[in-house]
Amino acid sequence: MNEPDQVILPNGELLHCVVCKNDRFYQNHWKLQTTGMTFFNLDWANRDATCFVCDTCSYIHWFNLL
Repeated sequence: MNEPDQVILPNGELLHCVVCKNDRFYQNHWKLQTTGMTFFNLDWANRDATCFVCDTCSYIHWFNLL
């Protein structure tokens, strides 16, 4: 896994965890699954979300930053 790092949001502000106020995160991309697309076996066509996982408390911050 990559090293945790600070995250600069599109508005120029530094991301802080809403739970513990930490400023170091692991970045991941996860698939946003929907019931309709899963029903038709089209999960691959769902959008991705950029997620930042807090290095301290593991809270997941979800963003649509693609």
